[in-house]
Amino acid sequence: MIFWREDANLESCRFCGEDRFQVSAGMSRIPYQRMWYLPIADRLKRLYQSERTAKGMRWHGEHSFTGDISHPSDAEAWKHFRYTYPDFAREIRNVYLGLSTDGFNPFGKGGRKYSLWPVIVTPYNLPPALCMKREFLFLTILVPGPNHPRRALDVFLKPLISELQMLWYEGVRVYDVSLKNNFTMRAVLMWTISDFPAYGMLSGWTTHGRLSCPHCQDNSDAFWLQNGRKSSWFDCHRRFLPSNHPYRRNKRLFTKNKVINDGPPPSYDGTYILEQFSDFYVLETRDCGGNGHDRIDGYGTAHNWHKKSIFWELPYWKDHILRHNLDVMHIEKNFFENIINTVLNVAGKTKDNLKSRLDLQQLCGREELYAMENGTGQVPIFRLLPSRKAAFFEWLQKSAKFPDGYVSNLSNCVDETSGRLSGLKSHDCHVIMERLFPFVFDELLPKNVHEPIAAIGAFFRDLCSRSLTESGLHTLQQNIPVILCNLEKIFPPSFFDVMEHLPIHLPREAVLGGPVQYRWMYPFERYMFHLKKKVKNMSKVEGSIVAQSLNEEITNFSAYYFAPTVQTKARKPGRYDDGGERPTYHTYVPSIFQEIGQLSGKRKGVWLTEQEVNHIHCYIIRNCEDVFPYESIFADQLRAEHEGISDEYLEELKQSMFPSWLKYYVSVFSKCILNTLHCT
Repeated sequence: MIFWREDANLESCRFCGEDRFQVSAGMSRIPYQRMWYLPIADRLKRLYQSERTAKGMRWHGEHSFTGDISHPSDAEAWKHFRYTYPDFAREIRNVYLGLSTDGFNPFGKGGRKYSLWPVIVTPYNLPPALCMKREFLFLTILVPGPNHPRRALDVFLKPLISELQMLWYEGVRVYDVSLKNNFTMRAVLMWTISDFPAYGMLSGWTTHGRLSCPHCQDNSDAFWLQNGRKSSWFDCHRRFLPSNHPYRRNKRLFTKNKVINDGPPPSYDGTYILEQFSDFYVLETRDCGGNGHDRIDGYGTAHNWHKKSIFWELPYWKDHILRHNLDVMHIEKNFFENIINTVLNVAGKTKDNLKSRLDLQQLCGREELYAMENGTGQVPIFRLLPSRKAAFFEWLQKSAKFPDGYVSNLSNCVDETSGRLSGLKSHDCHVIMERLFPFVFDELLPKNVHEPIAAIGAFFRDLCSRSLTESGLHTLQQNIPVILCNLEKIFPPSFFDVMEHLPIHLPREAVLGGPVQYRWMYPFERYMFHLKKKVKNMSKVEGSIVAQSLNEEITNFSAYYFAPTVQTKARKPGRYDDGGERPTYHTYVPSIFQEIGQLSGKRKGVWLTEQEVNHIHCYIIRNCEDVFPYESIFADQLRAEHEGISDEYLEELKQSMFPSWLKYYVSVFSKCILNTLHCT
């Protein structure tokens, strides 16, 4: 239990009778455990008391929707909420919040075992340039270590839920410095963001076992592998295909002699979930910690509920259509690791082993992969031969080049001794998955293996775009079941755990929640690394983090009132800023050519080859927003000249011809304008 409100003066636990304090030699009373809660209401009020942020807090309600989903306020979940609660939406200065939590060890991997859980709240009102920046990630709760909170997390969330209820029903009076008036500010929690294990702690739906998918629930087709001894989502994706798709009737490449007629599982709204709680007698977390729950009837067979989350105490929670986000960062990383470890045949990590071959023999009709009597089998088509694996490693070490700071040095991650990639961070997996997979295995693997691997990389690349379109999301929803089915035709059933299943639901969540950069763990993981660096007193890690965080918030807010000439953290020059002045031109010049920069790296004064110059020129031209309309004109001309041109060939022509065409087109267009003006 937590000692607060009516229990603030108790000396012992009212459930088990344990003492609250331990008495030291000096007779001073020290609590056995202490949690830290930093209220959010005053910090939200502060955002309206600065000129820098007050106007930005109205951006989500004032910007015009252009058709592209570039902010959560453009997505279906916000539209649905504004329609359901028009009184709240009428005041555009009301605050929309997101919540994230995860655990980390402040002592690092080599230190003692310690699990510390910060709960972070962030406002979504701000424009894209400010939203999700570190200074607007508010540390609200610090769940103390060293033990994992597990199901007791709801007990630590009680003060936050209480304050959110106050901010919804009553609100607080706030002075808006940009409009020079007072108003009553209210707030709503839109959703939570966490990795998949923490998803279960926040939602109450256990994220392991056959029913671990929170979207499919008991409509899941997952099953237990007899030899692999784990749940598999193999052949669970044909039901998402159109009813006339030929894959539905295939009896060999997927499960033997099985035809799929079922449609996709239905979506569940808040009312249905509340009915589930009532039918299965799912109770809220106990006040005394939440770890002592009795097993709920039907758990693991009819449902996976282990508790009713404390978030259901919020009056609007049942009306949300997206409550908990699947984290794209961890899903993408796990998908990448499964693919690369299986393709490279990493010992202990590959999904192609004797047990998986035995399961495949029971389920599929791919005789070429059946295990022989001596326990061996044919080399599968998805595995790299030793010579090709060596060529892949050599390419990563010598030929793969990226812009400075874009990714880690991949050559340091190649472990030729064990034949694997090691030390990759989540962002490294993100870059390799989206930028290298579409072509890296083109000459190393058969076409029918390379194409689905390239397709899943392209899927994540399109999903992680800075802005999304409704037509693009519709295309992703149509493509992802086909991509997963193509992977099922190649890899064994043990390859498909729940992380290989969850991408089927990501396009739908993007429709509801908007771009993934506002709903994944990257900014929160970086913030937790920032918190880890604040530990100055190793014996009091929680108090040390809280004290340093408060000092940082004070300095950030105070810096808003300094003169523009005073250099602060927020005004620190960019990494490549040489301190010069931005050039001025007598005519309009695109911003991409106006940046202040300086030379980087050890090799300065190197002459580029003609091919390198052409590549750089083409890259800059094709990434300049002012040139996008001309690129569309060029593509239309090519399609008119070459009927039925493929996208691959069109891309090749753009790479080779677009810069020269643009130069000619602009010169001709300029001459026409001059002639017209002269005639006039």
